[in-house]
Amino acid sequence: MRNVLLRSAFFVLPLMGAAWAAGCSSDDPPGASPDAGVDSPSLVDTTAPPADAADAAPKRDCTADQLADGLWKHLECAGLYSDIAAKTISKDAKAYTPGVEFWSDGAVKSRYLYLPPGAKIDITDFDEWKFPVGTRVWKEFVVDGKRIETRLYVKAKADDWRHTSYRWNDAETDAVRKDEGEKITRAGGSPYQMPNTSQCDACHTGKADQLLGVEAVSLGLVTAKGITLATLAAEGRFSAPPPVTTITIPNDQGGTAAPALGWLHANCGSCHGKDGISGTDLVWRLRAAQLVPDGGPATVQALDPWTTAVNKASQRPDFDAGAGAFYLRIAGGSPSTSLTSILSGRRVPDTVEPNSNDQMPPLVTRRLDVAGHKLLDDWITQIPP
Repeated sequence: MRNVLLRSAFFVLPLMGAAWAAGCSSDDPPGASPDAGVDSPSLVDTTAPPADAADAAPKRDCTADQLADGLWKHLECAGLYSDIAAKTISKDAKAYTPGVEFWSDGAVKSRYLYLPPGAKIDITDFDEWKFPVGTRVWKEFVVDGKRIETRLYVKAKADDWRHTSYRWNDAETDAVRKDEGEKITRAGGSPYQMPNTSQCDACHTGKADQLLGVEAVSLGLVTAKGITLATLAAEGRFSAPPPVTTITIPNDQGGTAAPALGWLHANCGSCHGKDGISGTDLVWRLRAAQLVPDGGPATVQALDPWTTAVNKASQRPDFDAGAGAFYLRIAGGSPSTSLTSILSGRRVPDTVEPNSNDQMPPLVTRRLDVAGHKLLDDWITQIPP
């Protein structure tokens, strides 16, 4: 096995500030009034969603449950469930599944989106959607057959997203806000790591409007389910008609490129975008602007991942190859010498905090996505040296 020395970062992830203390989801100081930094005393009406009379009202006093940053202590008040005891989802929380999914150590995920009535998503930049104030997104994680956590993002103002995570109890009867994260024992070895809010920021600030997976590429693929690019267009949810309602990732003769590019887009693109936060010029995020046919179908070789990664030198010295040598980001035909494959195919011991020198993604993940990593290696194997 080649020696991978971890003396300089190939991917550079900036350190996030500690702005999430004392509530961990806003810049408000401890003890700030509920309307500090928001447009109204309540971030959004605590009874909507749900707005339908058929939905049961929360049994908890949600006004009293609201904290200084406008979010809630209990998931019951966050709008996802109309009846949390019965696990009934609010009628206004619409399910969706991106066409390519982020790996979460094997957790089974459910996602829901709420858009305020009549509000539209600004798609002036088709690759950087701007969501209306009041947008909410929930993502729920099931590990070993049990709900573990539910994450919430709320757009409070045009330039202000608030977010938190809720930790379910063992009986799955209640979920309470937990911003500091937790390492959770799971069956079969490696723990499941619930991120803290600063770790969430490390990825979500890679998008102009924070949401990941709710964008043109992920919702435009034929594998997307529930809310899709096409359904949003049909419902008049965009500021203008989109240029297309379906998107296809180009492939190569071996049929390996599209699956690998989709996997890289979902798992690495949040930081490694064209204007991302990785600190390098490496781009894994697929751009609709490159995928939408305009003057002819897109080709793999014309995409950012190819032009910034394939047979391109990284910043990581390859001491096995001699003085002054650097690993290639993708070494055509050779997964074992491609730094992208090396780092994405590794996980640090459970006693060590993940980091960008030792593994990719550099945060939280403790288990290797074996099937997804094989997609990457199959593609690299097909690429000419």
